[in-house]
Amino acid sequence: MSQRGAARFWAYCAAFGALWGALEVTVGSLLHTLHLPLSGFALATLGSGLLVAQRQLLPERGATLATGLVAALAKSVSPAGIILGPMVGIAVEALLVELALLPAPRSRALAVVAVTLAASWALSQRLLMTVALYGEEVVSLYLAGLRDAAAFLGLPEEARWVALGALLALVLGAGVLGGSAGHAVGRRAAARLAEARA
Repeated sequence: MSQRGAARFWAYCAAFGALWGALEVTVGSLLHTLHLPLSGFALATLGSGLLVAQRQLLPERGATLATGLVAALAKSVSPAGIILGPMVGIAVEALLVELALLPAPRSRALAVVAVTLAASWALSQRLLMTVALYGEEVVSLYLAGLRDAAAFLGLPEEARWVALGALLALVLGAGVLGGSAGHAVGRRAAARLAEARA
């Protein structure tokens, strides 16, 4: 990579990373303060859609991961201080998007896959990190709690499969919406830049 190419690479990574980090610090802090459900999921969808848009402008390998690391560092200046969980979450989301877009950075289909993976991680991060810290017994406790809740509410056994189907539909819907929107916004921005240069 030439010196000019490296400067362009880091300028895009810094700009998009700072934007993502600012969204996490402001909007994220507000959503978490309000204790709104699925706030991390919504932020992951928004952030990964932003990464997809960036790759339409800068299809270089490693750009998404570098942007995620900038965003994670920006998150460390949150009023809540350095929170390891969200910072790890941001970095892993960026890694998943990076891996998904490696074969074809400007593919709309892979953009949908990328956002779906990031949104899935946002939903499962807490459980996976809890299992890593406390062992597999935590999964049994979660399942027992779900069974008890279903019994308390008088829901049939099939209700958990309905709930699982609804959760999968939510994740896929976020992937389609976030991936398609990020791809469209990025392609439009790339076209405008090309016109301006011409």
